[in-house]
Amino acid sequence: MKATFEVDKVSVSHRLKEVDLTIPSGRCIHILGPNGAGKSTLLNTLGAIVPATAGQVLLNQRPIEAWPLPVLASFRSILAQHSEAVFSVSVADYLSFFSHDEQSIVPTMLEKALEVGGYFSQSINRLSGGERQRVEICRSLMQVWPAIEQGEAVLLLDEPLQGLDIRHQYGFLALCTRLCELGNTLILSCHDISLSANYGQDIIFMKHGQVTSYGAVGEVMTAQNLENTFDCHFAVKERDDFLEIQVCAPIVG
Repeated sequence: MKATFEVDKVSVSHRLKEVDLTIPSGRCIHILGPNGAGKSTLLNTLGAIVPATAGQVLLNQRPIEAWPLPVLASFRSILAQHSEAVFSVSVADYLSFFSHDEQSIVPTMLEKALEVGGYFSQSINRLSGGERQRVEICRSLMQVWPAIEQGEAVLLLDEPLQGLDIRHQYGFLALCTRLCELGNTLILSCHDISLSANYGQDIIFMKHGQVTSYGAVGEVMTAQNLENTFDCHFAVKERDDFLEIQVCAPIVG
């Protein structure tokens, strides 16, 4: 089963306004927008966490709310912006709750990108913010790992890069590319425009709860779209297959 979203005039009171999207399977999609643009709400609405107050979200031509939760949870994973461990447990014990492999806790692909094995003996509550974020990313992917291996997962990640150092930002984004190559659908929110321009396949621009532009990076990552979204002047240059994004100045007045 390959996941395809159809979002038809979806609104959420005071947070989303008549959003229309068609999201095919196997894409790596980055959502960009200022604070309060509706990025988190859109992710949570796609994931059946926040219900639409108008319009409809279809997943494989079926209303998202009509999916039995156990079935949905088997292939859809959500990473929230803020996660707090209820119990002070070791990282190994925490991740073992979500492991599907009797031989090793963390799949090799995830360990190579996120490097969480060195924290197994530590309490999850004693990790730094970036270390904890890597563990939470790992947990969110392990929850649906069988679906990921089949290329059938839907991964909804809210600001997964927050707190990560440069090395692990790039390692994680390379992992995202690999997961989508397997056929999985990955949608994440981000505040690093340059990283999204060079690691996302498609971009959703949002502002004031509305989608202002959506399409392939090469089509929508323009200075005009960036200015309309962020109220700043931008310069966009292509250099050896790399998009260089420069913020010039805020738009005043």
